[in-house]
Amino acid sequence: MDIYMTGINYSNAELEYREMFSLTLEDQSKIAKKLINSGMAKGCIFLSTCNRTELWVSGNTPLAIDFFINEVLERYEVNLLIKKDIEKRFVLRQGEEAVDYLLELACGIHSQIFGEDQILTQLKVATDNARENGYVDSILETLFRTAVTGAKKVKTEIVLTNKNRSLPETIISQLEERYSSLKDKSCLVIGNGEMGRLMASHLVKAGAKVEMTLRQYKKKQAIIPHGSGVVLYEERYNGIEEKEFIFSATRSPHYTMKFEELKTLLNRDKNYHFIDMALPRDIDPRIKELNNVTLLHIDDFGVRAECADEDLESAREILLEYKQDFINWYHIRTLAPKVNEISEVVGELTDCKLTKVYKNINISEDDKGFLQSSVQAAAKKAVSKIIFGLRENMEIEQYNQLLQALELTAKNSR
Repeated sequence: MDIYMTGINYSNAELEYREMFSLTLEDQSKIAKKLINSGMAKGCIFLSTCNRTELWVSGNTPLAIDFFINEVLERYEVNLLIKKDIEKRFVLRQGEEAVDYLLELACGIHSQIFGEDQILTQLKVATDNARENGYVDSILETLFRTAVTGAKKVKTEIVLTNKNRSLPETIISQLEERYSSLKDKSCLVIGNGEMGRLMASHLVKAGAKVEMTLRQYKKKQAIIPHGSGVVLYEERYNGIEEKEFIFSATRSPHYTMKFEELKTLLNRDKNYHFIDMALPRDIDPRIKELNNVTLLHIDDFGVRAECADEDLESAREILLEYKQDFINWYHIRTLAPKVNEISEVVGELTDCKLTKVYKNINISEDDKGFLQSSVQAAAKKAVSKIIFGLRENMEIEQYNQLLQALELTAKNSR
């Protein structure tokens, strides 16, 4: 199968490296269209989250992988040693290995928070972005859709982990282990996107006093979690000295919390905890220089597998069915024109054989025409169903040989 992926993630690349490859939608679209226009790919999907960046391509060349890495690194002044170090972190998968990986990824098996649910949304968003910007093809779209459907089946039938299944839940759980309860703690959540809203909602459930930032122009259509207060983003520094926990989860290309601002505003007799949930990072790393500040980022949180071997095996058995469905579709999709041509010939032959029968039937000409077209259509469908059904019982090479023989016979029968 001409399917390739490459990527870096929390397990093989530091935050600084992953940050370089955290691309905007505009960047993704530009790179994808260069790959497609140059013939290096037929379709692309970018999966970009705070824990990973992956490029998926379909086509007959792996050259797209090297092009992608070089295209991004050209924006940064990195020396040759660092460039080679970064390149070594990228994992390359192709064909069935790539399919297996994506199916498991959709279940959260390869996530920093084992079994997490947010990856499903991220896969859907990645596919939607590629479709809306015109650089996905049917192969990758079908593959990603299959992975999401398979993961939903796994999550319905098997409990892979009893741990928290989202980054906000995990962060709160681990903060409470470190600093005791968050009840009545004064918290600020910067960002009104999905992650920010989820963070605010879970903080409210934990009993914290929560405010969430909101940009002025989004006031009318914004969704505010029940129990959370609101502060305009432009006024986020107002009252910051009263907050104890500050969370930031935006897609901003600039720091939402800056060192120069904070060093003059924070109370020196009070301890502050900043949690950066974004990539690129939202919070100026220099705030660690302040004695009363603790800065944590996404790599400081994670729950790895506590999953019974038999549950993991059961999940992989379910995914194997979806993998086989995709592989069957992948091979058959190119054979459909041949099957259709064979079916057309069978329909024509059926029509010829029944010419005398039609003449002897005492019905109107309109009814005869309807009967004739109905018989032809039924013959075509029956033949197509039989031929496609044979694929399930034959090796692909045997199946191809059979189709070639049927196609030749059909042409000679005309």
